[in-house]
Amino acid sequence: MLAATLLVGGGGCVSNSYRIPSGDLQRLSQSPPEQRAQRVRVIQEINESSAPPAERVDGDTQIVIMPSIHISTPVRLGSGGGRGGGVSGGKIGGAGNDGKAAAVVFLVVAATALVMVAAVEGSRFDGWARLHPMHPVHLFGRDGTYQVRPLAWIDPATAAWTDKAIVRPAEGPWLSLDRAPLTRTGWGYGMFGGSGSLRSVNGEKELGPAFSVQAGYHPTKEFGVLANVFFGWRDNVVGETLFESRYTLELQAMPVVAGPFHMGLYGGAGIAYRYEDGTKLRNTNDPGSSALTGGAMVQLELHTRIALTGRFGLARAHGERMSDILVGLSVY
Repeated sequence: MLAATLLVGGGGCVSNSYRIPSGDLQRLSQSPPEQRAQRVRVIQEINESSAPPAERVDGDTQIVIMPSIHISTPVRLGSGGGRGGGVSGGKIGGAGNDGKAAAVVFLVVAATALVMVAAVEGSRFDGWARLHPMHPVHLFGRDGTYQVRPLAWIDPATAAWTDKAIVRPAEGPWLSLDRAPLTRTGWGYGMFGGSGSLRSVNGEKELGPAFSVQAGYHPTKEFGVLANVFFGWRDNVVGETLFESRYTLELQAMPVVAGPFHMGLYGGAGIAYRYEDGTKLRNTNDPGSSALTGGAMVQLELHTRIALTGRFGLARAHGERMSDILVGLSVY
């Protein structure tokens, strides 16, 4: 997802280079050379690899088991780098109507970014492919050097030396098999909308539009840490705007998997601000309140990196309890 974020606004698209994850390369190197090409885990890259073209093999290419011979002399190549971005928020000052107007602008920008990131990630293939055992594999070493070998010639020592392994469909027979299931590991971004309860200064509690935008990192598929921005508003009894904003750090745990459905819990802590127009409490210097949030999450996987997410939450702020039900997309 991080790589897709870098392309937002840049008009980029996915490349014709595919990465073999390090762990999968290690496992392949320990399997029989003539069998290891039957099911190879590949992840489509965002940017084209800097590796030079390799000679194409075809279905009639003879399988030669010679793991000690290199196809090319190691040369140093720059493997490139990237910088990540995230979603951040700060206190929106002003009265309720001003806060609502600023929130709408923020949400439009966030929604545009979500559509673009989802389009890029949705076009990537992340799964398994069938190759020829002699398919060229471009190997970037941990010492900064590069070489290319047939898949059948990669031994465990070479796999351990490799920092990044790239294959290209144009360089040999290629059959895409099945996609990988939903994978959250790495950076994630999501936006959700729905309804939330908000209490006015006169004690009246009613529902209004509610939205949440979050970005963060999942060190494992089941566990994530995300920054969350929440906005909610409604008209109060005098027809003026009641506006609520919360800025929390959230922990997510999604340990339950039932087919395409994933379920878990979340909890967060941070600060909340409330502004209500048409009351004596209209004060742009309101110091705000601490905020605690928590609830349940349900996800339906749509793609290896995209899920439809439902959130059913409770929040404690301003000395009262609020609730919300939100639905939206999560992109990983």
